[in-house]
Amino acid sequence: MKTATAFRTLSPIAMAVALATPALAQAACGAAGATLIHDVQGRVVGSPMQGKTVTVEGVVSGAFTGAGQLRGFYLQEEVRDQDADPTTSEGIFVFLGNLAAPTLKPGDVVRVTGKVSEYSRKGDAASETQITPSTIAAVEQCAYSEPLSYATLRLPLQSSAQLEALAGMAVRLEGPVYVAANYDYGRYGELTLSSRPRLWTATQRFLPGSAEAKALSEANQLDKLTLDDGLQIQNADAWLPAPGGLSASRTLRSGDRLDGVTGVVSYAFGKYRLQPLAAPSVVASNPRPGAPKRQPESVRFASFNVLNFFNGDGQGKGFPTPRGAKTQQDFERQRAKIVAAIRQLDADVVGLMEIENDGFDRYSAIQDLVNALNQGQPQPKQYQFANPGLPQVGSDAITTGLIYRPTVVTAEGKAEVRVVGNPQKNRPALLQTFVLDAKSKTRVTVAVNHLKSKGSSCADMVVDGQADVDKGDGQGNCNLTRVQAVRDLMAWYATRPQPGPNDGMLLLGDMNSYAKEDPIRAFESAGFNNLLARWSRDAYSYVFNGESGNLDHALADKPLSSMVLAAGEWHINADEPTALEYSSEFKSAEQQQKYYAADAYRSSDHDPLYVDVARRGNAVAAADEGGLALLLGLGALGATALWRRKR
Repeated sequence: MKTATAFRTLSPIAMAVALATPALAQAACGAAGATLIHDVQGRVVGSPMQGKTVTVEGVVSGAFTGAGQLRGFYLQEEVRDQDADPTTSEGIFVFLGNLAAPTLKPGDVVRVTGKVSEYSRKGDAASETQITPSTIAAVEQCAYSEPLSYATLRLPLQSSAQLEALAGMAVRLEGPVYVAANYDYGRYGELTLSSRPRLWTATQRFLPGSAEAKALSEANQLDKLTLDDGLQIQNADAWLPAPGGLSASRTLRSGDRLDGVTGVVSYAFGKYRLQPLAAPSVVASNPRPGAPKRQPESVRFASFNVLNFFNGDGQGKGFPTPRGAKTQQDFERQRAKIVAAIRQLDADVVGLMEIENDGFDRYSAIQDLVNALNQGQPQPKQYQFANPGLPQVGSDAITTGLIYRPTVVTAEGKAEVRVVGNPQKNRPALLQTFVLDAKSKTRVTVAVNHLKSKGSSCADMVVDGQADVDKGDGQGNCNLTRVQAVRDLMAWYATRPQPGPNDGMLLLGDMNSYAKEDPIRAFESAGFNNLLARWSRDAYSYVFNGESGNLDHALADKPLSSMVLAAGEWHINADEPTALEYSSEFKSAEQQQKYYAADAYRSSDHDPLYVDVARRGNAVAAADEGGLALLLGLGALGATALWRRKR
C-alpha cells in the first residue's frame, strides 16, 4: 500500500515542488561512456545490469519530486538514440530517495550516474527498474532541452507484456477511455480505465466455466489500466474532475469518459500503472440518475443492502460496533443517506439486507431506521417493520429485515423466518404476505434473502457429497452452499398452502450470485422469472474489480410475473467513489465535509432495486422509452416482455 501520511492538499501533476532545489552541475552531454537506456532495461522483466553502476543520458518525461510524490523522476532516451526493438523500453525511473530534489521539468535533458536495481514487493509478478544516484552531484544538467516524445497506447492491450516494453516511457492513450472502477480513488488516488464504458462480470453474461465466460474474463483483464495520481501517500485530495477535484456534488462515476490521458508507465503495488503528466478532461457520460418514476396504480417493492446499518446501543452510545459506523456521528451521517435513498425510491415495501441483528425493541437498528424514515413525513408515507416475534433473525451479526407502509398494503398474519441451507452460513429468509387490494384479493408474499457471500471459504462444508470449494469457474467460494439455500426455499414454495388466483410470490435480496450463476438458475428452473433480466438487458447493482453485474435480484413466480409493470435498479451507489460514503475514516476534516452530503448517492455499495406491481392484479406493462406498451392479460402468462434500455 501507499504510505499513510498526515492529510494535506497535494497536486498530483505538480512537477518538482522540492524541499530544496540545488543547482545541477553542467554535464558533458553526448560524451562517450553513457549506456543507452534500452540496454539497461533489456528485453524481459528485470535489468541485465542489476547491481552495476551506469551512466545514462536522456529527456525528463515526468518529475515526481514534490512533497508526497514518488521521490524521483522518469528519464527517456533521446529520440535519435532509441532502437527499433519493440520489446525494449526507452524509459527508466531515477530514484532520488532522500537526496535534495533538483528542479526538473519535462523536456530537460540530464545525465545520471547510479546503481541499477529492481524495486518490487514480495509476491509481485514484476518489478520496476530504477537507477539510484549516490549523490545529487551524479545528476547533471545538459545545456539543452528536447521536446518530449510520446508513445501511443490503445486499450485493450495486445498482451500483458506490452506495458513492460513501455516501462518508464511517456505515453498517450488513444481513443476514448472510461472509468471502469473508482473504488480506490479516494484513498489511493487510483482509477481503473477501460476502452469500454462498462466491463461485465463474466458470469453475469455467460454460464460459469463456459468458453464464452473464460474469453470475456480474459478480455476484461487486457482492457484495464490503472491511472494513478503520482503520489506515494494515502488520502490525498482526489484530483479529478479538474479543476477542484472530487466532491459530493462533483463526482467521478464508473462509465464517465476521460479525454487526453497522458502519463508515464510505472510498476508498483503489483501492477502496471500510469503516473499522470497532465490532468485529463472528464466527460460525465454516466450522469447521476434521478429516482425512478412509479407506474400508475402500482405498489412498489424494493430491495436494499444498507451496508452494515448498526446503531450502537440505540441511545447514542455503543460505538464502535462490530460492523458499520465507528462513531455516533458517522452513524448519523450513514442514516441520513439511507433515509434519503429510501424516501426518494418511494417504495411501499422494502426488503433490507445487512441491518444489525439486534432484535425489534425500541432501541433496535430496524426501529431506529423506521423512526428516522417517519420523522416529519405524512401518514401515507410512514413505515413499520415486519416482526416475526423472535428475539432476532438468525445468529449472524447482520440479518434481513422488512419495512412497509401499512396505509398502502396490509400485512396478513405474522412474518415468518425460514432457515435455508446451513444456518451457520446463510442468513434465514424473512417472509411476509401482503394484501395489495382487498376487493380483488391481490396478495403478494415477499421473501427477503441474503445468501452466503463469496468472500470467505466454505471448504469445510460438504453439500451433496462435494466439498464446497471455489472451483475456479467464476462463481467463487460457497456456491454449493448458496444453491442449497435456494433449493430449501423452493422446496418450501412447492409445498406451501395452495394460493389463490391473485396470489404471487416475490423473492428479493442480495443473492451474492450473478445472473448466470447456479443459484439464480436454480430459482429460474423452479419457475421464477428474473425480473431485472426481463426489464433490462444491462442490469447491474454492483461493481467489483472494475466489472459490473447484479448480485441483487428480484424474482417472481408466474402469477406475480403477470402483474409486474416495471422493474429495475437505481444506480446511485455502485458507480460512485467510495470516498463519498458516510465514513470519516481515511479523510481529513476538510475531506469529511467536502466528500459528504446527506443525499442518496453512495449511501451503500449496492444499488437498490425496485419492482412495480399492479395493485389490482391487472397486468398492464409499462411503456419503454420508445413509447411502446405491452398489454399482458391475466391469462397470457407466457407473453414475452419487451427488452428495454436502462436509460
